Amino acid sequence: MFRSHREILALTVLAGLVWACPLWAQNAATEAQNKLLAKRAAEADCYRKLAESVYGMRLTADTYVRDFVTESDEIKSGVDAFIKGIRLGPPRYYDDGVCEIDGEVTVEKIITTLKEVHTAHYKGNKVTTTDFEQLRESVKSDVIKATGSGAPRPELPPDLPTGVESMITPLPQGYSPTLSVPPIWKTISPQGRLLAERAAQLDASRKLLEQIKGLRLTSDTLVRDFITESDEIRTRAEGIVVGAAQVGKYLHTDDLIIEVTMEVPVEKLVTTIKELHSQHYHGNKVTTTDIEHIKQTVKRDMIRATGSGVPRPEMISQASSAGYQPPAWMAKNMEATGQGTDPAMDTAQGKLKAARAAYADAMRKLAEQVYGLQIQSGTTVRDFVTQHDEIMTQVEAVVAGAVSSEATFEGGVATVTVSIPAADVWSVVHEHMKIVQRRG
Repeated sequence: MFRSHREILALTVLAGLVWACPLWAQNAATEAQNKLLAKRAAEADCYRKLAESVYGMRLTADTYVRDFVTESDEIKSGVDAFIKGIRLGPPRYYDDGVCEIDGEVTVEKIITTLKEVHTAHYKGNKVTTTDFEQLRESVKSDVIKATGSGAPRPELPPDLPTGVESMITPLPQGYSPTLSVPPIWKTISPQGRLLAERAAQLDASRKLLEQIKGLRLTSDTLVRDFITESDEIRTRAEGIVVGAAQVGKYLHTDDLIIEVTMEVPVEKLVTTIKELHSQHYHGNKVTTTDIEHIKQTVKRDMIRATGSGVPRPEMISQASSAGYQPPAWMAKNMEATGQGTDPAMDTAQGKLKAARAAYADAMRKLAEQVYGLQIQSGTTVRDFVTQHDEIMTQVEAVVAGAVSSEATFEGGVATVTVSIPAADVWSVVHEHMKIVQRRG
């Protein structure tokens, strides 16, 4: 049957529309999925930053909220439940697919919650309710703020507060993720990525050991105190984290930073400490019953910690030639050494006070290093934080998470070294630089 040119044209347009509709619908569905994924990642990132800020608050000269939280699982659950209950703001979407979400909580509410948890669950004597009142002066702000950002990726960052995953946006219905490396990581070789992952594993192991040392054996004794009883115990204690399992990995999408979460079974921890006790311990302050008490204190099967790593400097320089321009210091491990003394250095109490003074001195020096880092021409971290004081608490939380060496004593002086990966500082600063740029 003969058709006119007008009929043929109409049929052609109709056929094109029939073919295009499924493609349009598919693109719309993909865009909706990407928005949900980006929102999910931004929510998780915001909750984690809020947790870091709360945990990084200083209670005393040598005690942070994170030390208080490690006292027991009841305390950690109480603080995590509080963080989970913080309401987040509405999402903001950008044309590059990134989503941002703000969250904030008053310092007054944090203090009230910590006091309630302290009254309900704290069994020690190192932290008092008066210490929580000091937060008003040390934080120097009425509100703690954080901005989470996320790209459309299915995996979440590691080390989220307990219970947060149930609060955030679920994966889109029918979503089937495929494993892929973010484009920025394709600017370096696969070997460079594996070396960065190895660095993150080592950092996680150091933080894991630091967390273990902070566990309580008795009302006035920590695992750290037991370990310092002899050189044999101190040397072998590092074996506690040997063989720790990797349970999480997260590649940043805008930075050459990888985060890895490691865990060690509490049962293995208790067994190892018992062995050290029977083979090398000569004191009478710690018993095997005290060591068993760790199980009741922790009340979970695993202890976890998250570390970060970056490629080697020469590999980052290769990435710079490909258009990525990180600061040279991002690949460094920042260290600071402090010293302290006490009139009664010949006593155990005097050594403890001297070690605390050395730790405080080292942390002060480390903070000076961090704030002196240059992030742009003529602009340091201190300048940037001064211009954008909402990130002050987050930078302080990064510094507070420094890993500390055991104190050494010589000539009446205690010496302590603290360290953090510079990548942790860059991660916080760069994230806010991007937020400032987007907001114009």
